[in-house]
Amino acid sequence: MDFKKRLTTQLMVAVGASLVLAAFGGMPAQAASKTHKAATFISGGPTGTWYPTAAAASEMVNKHYEGQPITTIPGKGAIGNPLSVGAGKAEFGLSYGPFLKLAYQGNNEVFKNKGFKNLRAVANVVANTVHIVMASDVSADVFSKLKGGKKINIGVGQKGSSNHFAIEKILMEYGFNYKQLRAQGSHVVEGAQQGQVAAFQNRQLDIYTNTVGMNSNDLRQALTARKGHVLSIPDPIRDKMVSKWGYVPFSIPAGTYDGQDKPVKSLNLSTVIFTSADMDDEIVYFMVKEMAENHDRLIAAYAGFKRWKPEDLPVGHPVPTHPGAIKYYKERGWM
Repeated sequence: MDFKKRLTTQLMVAVGASLVLAAFGGMPAQAASKTHKAATFISGGPTGTWYPTAAAASEMVNKHYEGQPITTIPGKGAIGNPLSVGAGKAEFGLSYGPFLKLAYQGNNEVFKNKGFKNLRAVANVVANTVHIVMASDVSADVFSKLKGGKKINIGVGQKGSSNHFAIEKILMEYGFNYKQLRAQGSHVVEGAQQGQVAAFQNRQLDIYTNTVGMNSNDLRQALTARKGHVLSIPDPIRDKMVSKWGYVPFSIPAGTYDGQDKPVKSLNLSTVIFTSADMDDEIVYFMVKEMAENHDRLIAAYAGFKRWKPEDLPVGHPVPTHPGAIKYYKERGWM
């Protein structure tokens, strides 16, 4: 066989093999043959947990398209990110459930203008849990006694933080915001969490609060240095926090903290990936599918995903869920 015939035969074999591979989905490049217009995923600060979460989700979606269409960028956090996506300045974002709900509704204390009705939830990721740590000599019904003149010494976290927001909303269900508590004679301390742990240990505070992942260092430190317990939030208060502000009911499992022999009723502050109603179904479908089926990749990006399950993806969405996400969740029997 002369050179020309050999070359022709080799080319035919190569083309034939390529067609077979393509027919059976074996062509690695086939998955990346799609194109998509550029999209921005606005997250949090580069040193936080939102940025690596967004980067991992973007990376997994990008393998389905040529040109790496999704770019992850730092953002302005739970309040600024919904504004960016709602106004069309970014295509995907991360926020806390309550703030996403307030952005959707509009005309409220956080988002004073008209709401962004185009916001759509994609996925619930790692949540933070509301913790109210009571010293052992503080009664579990102390908040119910505020109207009768009972005074408290409570740390509520940094002004503008998610914990500061959550604790005030809980206290308001008992009839007091922070200003009213101070006027009543209670001691309300704002500031960094570490300083408040020290104040609790030194008995300057009788109630320490934080909205954070379970078993965080500060909670273990507070409960080790001073005898106390995590308050079980009454059902009527939990129900109001869910209906008004978009929190998710959650029970801290028994044994999470020393001396905790039964579950403690609390609330989760959901962290939600969201987009706009204009985003196409396919790319949203790919995002939730990749996150559901690549748990290890998410753990590598942020260790907090160890306490998260893929079935949590559709849980507690505070705004309507995007159709692309719904499609996958229904396929898995999660919706």
